[in-house]
Amino acid sequence: MTIRPQSSARAWKTVRAAGATAVVAALLIPASAAQAADVVSQGTGRIVTTSLLGTDVLDNAVALRGANAVNADASGDVIVDLPLDASAVGGLVALQAGSTNLFGDNGIIRLGAVGQYARANDDGSSSAFSGAVSAAPSLIGVGTITPSSVGSPSAGDSATIVVGTDADPVGLQVGIGAFAASAINTADGAQSGDYVLTDVDVVVNGTVLQGTIDTLNSTLGPLIATANIAGANVTNPFTSGDITLTEQDLLAVAGVPDLNSLAPGTDLLSLVPAAVVTKVQTLANGLLTQIGAFAAGLPLGGVLQGLVTEAQNTLNPILSALSTSLQGPLGDAVTQLAQLPVNVQSTVDGTFTQTALRVGVGPDGSLASVDLASAAVGPNAGQLAVPVAGPESLAIAGGGFGLAAVIVAAVMLRRRTRVAVPTARG
Repeated sequence: MTIRPQSSARAWKTVRAAGATAVVAALLIPASAAQAADVVSQGTGRIVTTSLLGTDVLDNAVALRGANAVNADASGDVIVDLPLDASAVGGLVALQAGSTNLFGDNGIIRLGAVGQYARANDDGSSSAFSGAVSAAPSLIGVGTITPSSVGSPSAGDSATIVVGTDADPVGLQVGIGAFAASAINTADGAQSGDYVLTDVDVVVNGTVLQGTIDTLNSTLGPLIATANIAGANVTNPFTSGDITLTEQDLLAVAGVPDLNSLAPGTDLLSLVPAAVVTKVQTLANGLLTQIGAFAAGLPLGGVLQGLVTEAQNTLNPILSALSTSLQGPLGDAVTQLAQLPVNVQSTVDGTFTQTALRVGVGPDGSLASVDLASAAVGPNAGQLAVPVAGPESLAIAGGGFGLAAVIVAAVMLRRRTRVAVPTARG
């Protein structure tokens, strides 16, 4: 009878361990091959993103898909500069929110000189840009973006967004000097975004505001007429029925030094109601102060000064109550009409996206939601995505590694058996 010694048992354990090692090695080989399916780096700059862009429009206007740079094998940096061409403009003009055109000269959104750019580098980094070409240098230093335009914005503006009219509860015309977004994925995997929004003004009108304007005009009109007869030469800021908000008016409500310091997702239009109230109060009180100062300089200005005092007594309670009587209803009307979130950021499945502006039409964007100037980067695999060998080489390497492991195990077993057998025979 042959007795298997302890050393022989250990040898079998070695064989099993070697076999396990070979199996683990075989499992690791496919994992490396799977990584090669990832891309070294990628980025996309896209001026317009909306679910309303059907496949028929996208198929006919490839430019609407944006500038998409993909570096698959580190064979050279990939740079894509893709403006919106004439066919893309035609596709955008066909988009509607309800019965209202979204783009074009009679649409809600009118863009000026805009561009789309993306770069995917061999070192695993990538960057993307879209928006007003003038903003590119400050964001990613790009000076080669080819501009295009959609619609005809007013002079000096790169974009105009118009929703509602003076016959609606609220009408808004937002003028934007420059807007753009950029995103960067560094070689070590850090992702970040930035945006630019400059020279914004908002013209506000509509029936909700008109009631307050009419009340002011009924008191200020006779006062202004009397003052001008006396030579004051003042104008009524409420005659048009519009209230124009400057960028500084909006910043005062937001409590930030500039529009590029707004928290992610801040709705620019949410600042409008409070800004309108402050602007109305400032304009009315400023006018009364101006006429009062003029009356004080007249030899017989007592009568005019009395009219100023009477107007102040009438308007002060009205102006003080505007935060309740006007701001609330105006806020409700604006929210139902449109939203304009800025500095919108998101990360989905490793892709980071920075958007400069999102235009929502209808309550919560129920009629349409359009992202303007988006830049996306990642996920980037970097050098891990570069194939180091073809499939055949990987298969041979995998088989060779497994065979070597078995040979090593056999040698170890033979050595241990030579020692163990004589002991068993004794």
